[in-house]
Amino acid sequence: MEFKFKFLGKTCWFLEVDKKFKIGCNPSFILKKNSDIKLVSPTDDSFKNIKLWLITECNPDSFDEEGVKVIEDEAKIISRKECGKYLRDKKNANIYFVDWFKKIDLEIKGYKIVVEVIPTYKGGGFLSNPILGKANGYLVTIIDKLGKVKRIYVTGETIYQENIIKTLIYYPIDIMIANIGHIKNSYFGGEKSMDLVMLNSFIRTLNPTEVITIFSKGESSRKEMKKYIDLIEVGEEKDI
Repeated sequence: MEFKFKFLGKTCWFLEVDKKFKIGCNPSFILKKNSDIKLVSPTDDSFKNIKLWLITECNPDSFDEEGVKVIEDEAKIISRKECGKYLRDKKNANIYFVDWFKKIDLEIKGYKIVVEVIPTYKGGGFLSNPILGKANGYLVTIIDKLGKVKRIYVTGETIYQENIIKTLIYYPIDIMIANIGHIKNSYFGGEKSMDLVMLNSFIRTLNPTEVITIFSKGESSRKEMKKYIDLIEVGEEKDI
């Protein structure tokens, strides 16, 4: 199988499979005032032929009322029930609201696709506990007509956690699409996302063939992060 990946901004991207169809993630276009986040325009051809959308959580960085407008009517959508408020008008779509550890079997363009929901954990400061059950990661298994199998792990917004590894350790991962970020606030509370140490822990334990890192912050933060790691740029394509 051949893949083409394109980063569309925030946590949005698509993965094209054998030039037949695309799998997309997290359409979101609303920006805060004075934000320096870059986004591919919702009118861009990148949003055509996305037959499967994976939505990791219902927050402005992942999904919003503008993002739902780029989803084609016949697309399949896998999400959490919290996102249902944006999907009421998608009458013809196949919408699945799925919790952790559940699987969905699909068929797209002759390919069998199995999507398993993987836990995510958001850790905070000294007084915080992991926030459970509010976001999804995904393991996407794609099987072509000849029986060839490829597996893609989509981390979503998560810290490194042993329970995630226990779920994935027995699968060969061909592509890992990892969201990295930073500590958002104080030692005593708040939310922490995946840092570079955690990313390396994921890579060391899962040993994926290919790693793509998504950095959803603005251009000033991106410039600082690029001192330490190569990042795919907004609008950049990558053949895999």
